[in-house]
Amino acid sequence: MLKEIEIQNFRCFEQIKISGFERVNLIGGKNNAGKTALLEAIFLNFAPDVSSIVMLRELRTESSAALDAMPDRAWNNLFYALKKEDKTIVIQGKNDNSNDNIERVEIQIEINLRDSDLIIKTIKGEKKINELVESVTYRSSISNTNFLVYEIPIVPPFIRIPGRKLIESFDHARLDDKDSEVLKAFQIIDPTIESVESFSIGEPTLYLRRKGEKRLPLSLFGDAMNRVAYIILKLVNNKHKILLIDEIENGIHYTNQRNFWRILFRLAVELDTQIFATTHSLEMLQAFADVGLEPNQECSSAYFELAKKPKTAQIIGIRRDLETLNYALEHQKGVRGE
Repeated sequence: MLKEIEIQNFRCFEQIKISGFERVNLIGGKNNAGKTALLEAIFLNFAPDVSSIVMLRELRTESSAALDAMPDRAWNNLFYALKKEDKTIVIQGKNDNSNDNIERVEIQIEINLRDSDLIIKTIKGEKKINELVESVTYRSSISNTNFLVYEIPIVPPFIRIPGRKLIESFDHARLDDKDSEVLKAFQIIDPTIESVESFSIGEPTLYLRRKGEKRLPLSLFGDAMNRVAYIILKLVNNKHKILLIDEIENGIHYTNQRNFWRILFRLAVELDTQIFATTHSLEMLQAFADVGLEPNQECSSAYFELAKKPKTAQIIGIRRDLETLNYALEHQKGVRGE
């Protein structure tokens, strides 16, 4: 599992070091505090190559037309303060694999900008495992990336997966006897749902059936169901052992949030997957703390608050264990960068 990350010159981070990650991690803070950028840095630490950066661009829906017109500026927004003398991003993660009797592993990636080319160097411990992995211009690296964003372990704030990809993901889960987890998640939102099935008649899609009613396509059940399906399918089909969820509260009513966290905590342990999620919601924070503090909870968890220093505006990360978080919530103290 990733236990620590240090970031320099990436997005909104001049320099930040965050330690103490657990199995399930929730990240909060004000708008533009760096929550999404932190998820991106964690992803790049996990998958340090140019295609990962291109997919992040797709997820942010950056204009291809504008970048095609200015290829020399295609990568500039990756850097905190782009200067001629400083065109390097450093993301350094430490993975603690002590459960497997393996020494702690440290991975460092460097992203260098040379003219309009992007160059990535990867270091594992003191050994360079990849140097000059890829050196490509923006134009040569954007083809065939739209469909790939559905394969990476990131759930963006708002997304609707095409029916074909949804059916493919569901069928993979069904093949591994994990489709019941999707039904359990749907039943958190609507307890009357008794079955989930995939059909490829016309437009491929999932069909849900409530007790005593006919099957209806998933699209008729609202955005919350689509998002829950996407999150759970990403988790149960995950071969990467990491899942990044941006604005996890979107579409999930506060009365359902505790049960949703219970599913995520349980699956994180069962599937040996580390989860990082962001939120703006005080209710989601409280639900997270409540579930994490439940008796016999087997899943370790922690909350991280991103905030700016008043004098320097530099972003820092503050770790709160669940007891501290719960105390702050009960006494109405600021826990979201206030």
